[in-house]
Amino acid sequence: MQYKKTMHAHDQNGKRNGVRLAFVCVALVFVTSSCSINRFAVRAAANALSGDGTSGAFMGDNDPDLVGDALPFVLKLYDVLLEQDPANAGLLLAAGSGYISYANAFLQTPAEMLGYEYFERAEYMRARAKNLYLRGRDMVLSGLDIRRPAFRDALADPSSPLEMMRTTDVPYLYWAAAGWVGAYSVDPFDLEIGFTVPEAGRLMARAYELDPDFNDGAISEFYISYYAGLPDGLGGSRVKARAAFERAVAATGGESAGPYVALAVGVSVPEQNIDEFRDLLASALAVDPDANPNLRLLNTLNRRRAQWLLAHEDDFFLLFDDDWEDLDDSDDWDDRDR
Repeated sequence: MQYKKTMHAHDQNGKRNGVRLAFVCVALVFVTSSCSINRFAVRAAANALSGDGTSGAFMGDNDPDLVGDALPFVLKLYDVLLEQDPANAGLLLAAGSGYISYANAFLQTPAEMLGYEYFERAEYMRARAKNLYLRGRDMVLSGLDIRRPAFRDALADPSSPLEMMRTTDVPYLYWAAAGWVGAYSVDPFDLEIGFTVPEAGRLMARAYELDPDFNDGAISEFYISYYAGLPDGLGGSRVKARAAFERAVAATGGESAGPYVALAVGVSVPEQNIDEFRDLLASALAVDPDANPNLRLLNTLNRRRAQWLLAHEDDFFLLFDDDWEDLDDSDDWDDRDR
């Protein structure tokens, strides 16, 4: 499962000014002795960090390792600000979506790419991912509580259509569901989470009703892994996963590598369709990361994963003699752009 940006970026000057303002305001938080000034500084810093101007500095980057190293500092900075301003729904969304994104891109996905000899390390990373998925989910749900006080009661009622939600709530619905399902994907044997996954499904369904094209088809891309990964009894369906794939590709005009990787892993592997697997990952690698600056980081990460999957396809498929002949040049995948 790959997660998308919360908001589109403004221009480069806006990004730099937003980040600069954030750090100036955070400095004020620690040096001022006036309660009112402290509160003003916290709110200014929170608005700067959770607004449009900072997301592009991360989502538009072409160096995932640089972003991965920087995110923990930003996330803890959110925590500091939330201690001073715990009822800031926008900051809760920014922090929660950040924790969920970090868990997916820099913990769960890398853990899945570790060799068997690093089993203990992979398990440690998955445990961290699950913890941060749930932390992020709970932050976003708290933001929804603040925005829509009747939300929790409606969510507890399986028959409720969540009608109180509006288009402006879609980012909250999306990220809460993403964190929820992300935690389940890391640990599908956690029955407590498993039994509540339908609640996450209702959140995402309402988000799709309100804004089906949210963030360049992020919801449709979510549904590829959602339908492919769930058991039939909980709503899983490969047919629905394929339909979501078509919608996701159409939403970005083929400029996102994520849908191709998601379908290859979620459907082609379980169906043992190696030809489709290879075709989908070749399509992912053909995506130009610079074609859409808002997707540059995600495309870089997904192309990296596609390279790894192709280089390790024998770990996922039962290959026969004819198949092994096609792997003669498999080492070439390691030499492609990362």
